Amino acid sequence: MEKKCFFCKKTYTLDRSDPQYLKISKNPKASYVCKSCNQSMQKDAQTSTGLHPDMIDSHDKFLR
Repeated sequence: MEKKCFFCKKTYTLDRSDPQYLKISKNPKASYVCKSCNQSMQKDAQTSTGLHPDMIDSHDKFLR
């Protein structure tokens, strides 16, 4: 299945190994964000807030 990234507008081929494949297959109108844009957004959020996901709940890593 092919889907266009919401941010960079590049077209990507999604297969079952993509984490968003199930979401898109259930709802073809759902927005897709490529891995590159997703990582960029996460880095921007970490830089602007000064928070890292592991800092939010230190006990969470033991429960995974």
